[in-house]
Amino acid sequence: MREKTRRHQQLEILHERYILPAYEKDELQKLEAGFIGELEFDGIIEPFIKGSNIIHIKDYSFYPEDAPELSTKSREDASHVQLDNLVVAKDFLYTFEIKNYSFDLIYKDSKWYFENGNEFASPLLQVARQRDTLGKMLYGFGSEIRMFNVVVFINKRQTIFNLPAAGEIIVRSNLHKKLAKAMAGNHYDHSRLISRLEERKVDVVKHQRDTTVGFRELAKGVFCGGCGRKVTRKNRDWFRCRGCEVDIPILDAAARLIRELKVLNRSWKVTPSLIQAFSDGEISEFYVRSNVKRGRLGL
Repeated sequence: MREKTRRHQQLEILHERYILPAYEKDELQKLEAGFIGELEFDGIIEPFIKGSNIIHIKDYSFYPEDAPELSTKSREDASHVQLDNLVVAKDFLYTFEIKNYSFDLIYKDSKWYFENGNEFASPLLQVARQRDTLGKMLYGFGSEIRMFNVVVFINKRQTIFNLPAAGEIIVRSNLHKKLAKAMAGNHYDHSRLISRLEERKVDVVKHQRDTTVGFRELAKGVFCGGCGRKVTRKNRDWFRCRGCEVDIPILDAAARLIRELKVLNRSWKVTPSLIQAFSDGEISEFYVRSNVKRGRLGL
């Protein structure tokens, strides 16, 4: 299952409870678009994988071999390499970097441009770094598996003019055809390689930082997980979202508040009284405490 990054989750929560500056609204939109694109890719590749021995690892992150020597930061803060998709199929290793851009691009003289003529940072640079750092790690494993690193422009409404005929670039219109050729079952056992990759995998979400927004600065209340609107109390057991026209059990709402607090800031001590304050009094301290004792809520 693919999960949103902690930063993505934080911005979603803050969008409901805080006035985000314009650049963070843009960041949230980019994260949303990226996540939607990754889910779309999952839906396209899944039929090729189902029932086969093809291996698909989503959101794989690792520290480069030389990260500790080149950085004065701790290993947890050192720059990591993130791969949207790592796939072992046909006894090859593929990485698929997903780009869900809503704007058109022009490729000219080995450079990328917006339609207005401004230069656009080449997405192939990211792919090249992935190829270099992952290649070094595989070499360290003693693996001789052949690797292909690809960027996928997933948005079917995007046009790339003068697109080069390069194997490391796939657009939405030929994605299914390309996958049909590449996604065949493996003849050899790659469990040892996968085990070594899992050993080097890092939990990026775990190490992403707390928000700098204080608890007092947050809007209080219970918000709908679907549309983000503030919900109203229907009765003692349910809330009602007027936007989605759905009823939300108070227990689910309490669990969501707990999750939001932990996503925003791990240093905050989540207590029944804090949840009552966070809900703007909609969920009582007594209700939270009693359901924690019953094992229905976890703090």
